[in-house]
Amino acid sequence: MDKLVHPFRVIDGGGQTPARWLDIPSAVIGRSPYRRDENVVYRIAQHDARKALEHGRKQPLLDLWSVVLGEIPPVNNALAKWGKTAEAHGLSSLLSAHACFRGIKRPAGNDDKGFDFYAFVSKPAIFFVYDPSIGCVIKPSYVPDDVVHVTYVRLDYPEGRPAKECSMVPNGAVGVVTHWEFVEAHRDAPNLPTNFTERYRQQKW
Repeated sequence: MDKLVHPFRVIDGGGQTPARWLDIPSAVIGRSPYRRDENVVYRIAQHDARKALEHGRKQPLLDLWSVVLGEIPPVNNALAKWGKTAEAHGLSSLLSAHACFRGIKRPAGNDDKGFDFYAFVSKPAIFFVYDPSIGCVIKPSYVPDDVVHVTYVRLDYPEGRPAKECSMVPNGAVGVVTHWEFVEAHRDAPNLPTNFTERYRQQKW
């Protein structure tokens, strides 16, 4: 009796393409820590935002899209619902930073003193929050007047990159955005974080 032959076949499954908002961009354009009128490229760290998602916290990634990148988070139907609204035009990004500090006076990563971290301060008006409803799972929300947003960057070469290595850097990036957060604003200087003289070592601009 002949043996039955069962050739392997590719069977289409029910897999879905990963949501676009989970595909974190590799880089963002921001202000230089040395000159406010000069733009540079920073890589974006992926670990913390993805770790937050694993613990059910979606807001850090939504903040990355809507406050650091300055884009409507690319979730289903978000662009169609919010793309032409006044709220969408009110988004700001890392390019909107109005102050920069060097040194965060606490350990961060491999930097025991946090001296080589830079804090970029912005005052966004709008950000997107998770709010599941029919048609879209996010919505714009106004940022309270008594908070500012801080984006933290670690430079690859805090004192400047050697000229011979500049052409070897992917995308021309000079450092990496490590994390970001909303911080209470200073009572007498509402565009700066509270206790900024105690939080940071030196204001660059």
